[in-house]
Amino acid sequence: LYMANSKFIANKIEKYYNREAVVVHPPVDGEMFHREEGHKRKYFLAVGRMLHYKRFDLVIDAFKKLHLPLKLVGTGPELAMLRERAVGAPDIECIDYVADESVLRAYYNGARALIFPQVEDFGLVAAEAISCGTPVIAYRAGGAKEIVSEGKTGLFFNEQKPEAIAAAVKDFMHRRWDPRTIANE
Repeated sequence: LYMANSKFIANKIEKYYNREAVVVHPPVDGEMFHREEGHKRKYFLAVGRMLHYKRFDLVIDAFKKLHLPLKLVGTGPELAMLRERAVGAPDIECIDYVADESVLRAYYNGARALIFPQVEDFGLVAAEAISCGTPVIAYRAGGAKEIVSEGKTGLFFNEQKPEAIAAAVKDFMHRRWDPRTIANE
């Protein structure tokens, strides 16, 4: 029996091993990640390990042009480079690893949207954001296609380029998003 954490990975198993896989999505801790009343959604958010394939460099480049507030939360080998890339952009804040998940929940609940520029097998960060009522602006690839419901829980962009992210953010800003509806999806 083969198990996969997403249809994206199940398709790879079928392609490379010629076997079907049962898909079991990783669970979101609903006790920890949920919508909270009273948060003002003032900034955009990107969360994860600071690794090259996560493409947070594209997010920084997009937000340097947008001049909108962005919080980048996480740590990893790319953190110093990303901080250097954000120099001169007062609206971009790099926040080291958050050990307390309740603080991470507060970041999700305070965000206008989570920016998700990478290809992930599943994408637990995106699922956590949606559980908190935060829409996701995601690259249309990998597990994100199973998590984000276009127009309901977020939007997609089709190229891993700062311009594509910026265009999706602008599109996002012209729509109404209801955190309660998103969290209940």
